Amino acid sequence: MRLPKIVLAGTAALALSVSLGACSLSVNGPGSGDSDTPAAQAEQEDSQSADSKDSSKTDAQGAATTDSQPSSGGSAQATAVPITDPTWKDIISTGEREEVLRDISVVGDGLTYNLVGSIGDLNVGGSEVKVAAEDVDTVTIRGSDVTVYARDIKHLRIMGSNVTVHWLGDDPDIQDTGVNNTTGKLSQ
Repeated sequence: MRLPKIVLAGTAALALSVSLGACSLSVNGPGSGDSDTPAAQAEQEDSQSADSKDSSKTDAQGAATTDSQPSSGGSAQATAVPITDPTWKDIISTGEREEVLRDISVVGDGLTYNLVGSIGDLNVGGSEVKVAAEDVDTVTIRGSDVTVYARDIKHLRIMGSNVTVHWLGDDPDIQDTGVNNTTGKLSQ
């Protein structure tokens, strides 16, 4: 028995459409390698925007860091509270972003840092220093006009003046031997 070509072509087309229906194909979409075109960039922004809307309930640093979230395995903030404080957001957006998984010292004048990750000891010295951090075991401040925001601080030691420290988590144990300092938990 011999089938006409039109029947064979129709059968082949049907088989091809069924097999392609099970596949996923992205043309000029995220990960396609051609992200220089305006259409591809718009699609990537739409995709990222949709992702951030989905994660905005649980991810605080998407827009500010920002952030975003560290992909290096730093302290994952899957259930983080969004940052709404304007000064904190400004530090995150303008500060030098550094991923930290160790002790760190920030000493100087007029410095602004956005520290991402889990920090053992954060030592801050100098004047007019601003720091945004995630989880910190111990913050020690020896300086003046210093501002520190952190998601969580366990121990806080202040030996400076005109220091401002705010956090979101549980209250740390505080030793303040300086003058004119402000500390407190933010409610957002």
